[in-house]
Amino acid sequence: MPFHFDQIFNQIAELIAERAATKINESVQRGMREGAHAVSALKGRKLDMRCHYPGCKNRSKGPRFRFMCEQHLKLPKREQIVALETWRNGGKGRKRNRSIPRQRRALRLAD
Repeated sequence: MPFHFDQIFNQIAELIAERAATKINESVQRGMREGAHAVSALKGRKLDMRCHYPGCKNRSKGPRFRFMCEQHLKLPKREQIVALETWRNGGKGRKRNRSIPRQRRALRLAD
């Protein structure tokens, strides 16, 4: 009884191709029903780009600069940290247990 490797290989390849084609068709059909492409959950979300200093209405420089405007970035580091903690606490002032460890380290190095 001769062993037909090519024949077995072709049968396996055909089965894989058929299964792949059905999966592709299912996903294409699902995509047509649900829309052209999936929409990100973050689409339309806008960052609050206002300065986080209390009472300031200037546009901040973004997350890289801790959401502070150019004017308030010139303040001493300690005042910036107090202002950010006040903003995080909803205007209730500074709370010790709420500060970020990296900022605490910066305060220790500044002293």
